[in-house]
Amino acid sequence: MYIAGRVSREGLMRIKTQIIATLLSAAALIGVVGAIAIFSQMSLTKSDALAEAISAGRQLAEAIAFKAADAPRPVFERPAALREFVTSQHSRSKRDLVVVDRGKIILADIPGEERNVGTVFEHDRGNEVGRTLDDGEPRGFVEDSADVSEAINLVVVPVEGAPGEIVGAVLYEYTPLLQAAQDRTNAMLWLVGLSTVAAMLVAALSAFLLLSRLGSGLAYLNRGIEALARGDAGARIGLVSRDEFGQLAQGFDSMASELESSRLQLIDQKAYIEDIVRTVAEGIAVIDGEGRVVSVNPAAADLAGRHASRIEGQEW
Repeated sequence: MYIAGRVSREGLMRIKTQIIATLLSAAALIGVVGAIAIFSQMSLTKSDALAEAISAGRQLAEAIAFKAADAPRPVFERPAALREFVTSQHSRSKRDLVVVDRGKIILADIPGEERNVGTVFEHDRGNEVGRTLDDGEPRGFVEDSADVSEAINLVVVPVEGAPGEIVGAVLYEYTPLLQAAQDRTNAMLWLVGLSTVAAMLVAALSAFLLLSRLGSGLAYLNRGIEALARGDAGARIGLVSRDEFGQLAQGFDSMASELESSRLQLIDQKAYIEDIVRTVAEGIAVIDGEGRVVSVNPAAADLAGRHASRIEGQEW
């Protein structure tokens, strides 16, 4: 009886543990998917802003390298015209714009930072400008210098004098582009984040409700099984729910009723046989496998001339 109860309780704990593990895994998976979606969107936002900045930077580089029919040289080769071009672009866009030559020497800078003209640009910690001048690949980086109040995002795009000939580079700020892209995606990120949290809460609530229902149903079944294991043939669960536990309870109650009916029939048959044995005129003795007398009826005791209690347990 103890073993049956212990096994039942251990089985209940295993089922609960498996359900908890499954639902927690589902909630964790939802959180992971939500986090991946958020970080992917953030990365995509930065990539889109950088791509847009590179496109704008290429247009500026092409404008600087272009030689008009009425101009002796391209704007890039005319310092005064180049500085005027940078000033004009800055007044319209309010973004930082720097032009450097092949040796990273600053040729033109925005108003207020003209003192930097003629100096080497050294605010690219990963030498992004130098690498772009070498391989011609546009790059984004963060400038953090005394010239700016806070770090800004810049893109460096090569300036080509002739096809394949890199003569300098344009450094163009895309912080506003990045901020605008982030503003556009913030609402979606909030939606994804809130949806993820809501899904995790729903999973947790579902786990709580399921475990409560499961625990209640299994507790009813456990009590019925333990009572039956103790020999209580009249044990009934009496659960009337329409779910699987209710069906199990009905099956258990039907089985218990059949067992009780069979037990009563056996008791009646045993009493009937015992009455026959006691009243029959012939002497009847029951012998076990070792030859000992298990029981005798009154007729057998009379034949032996001894009381039944003196005969039972003796060798035949």
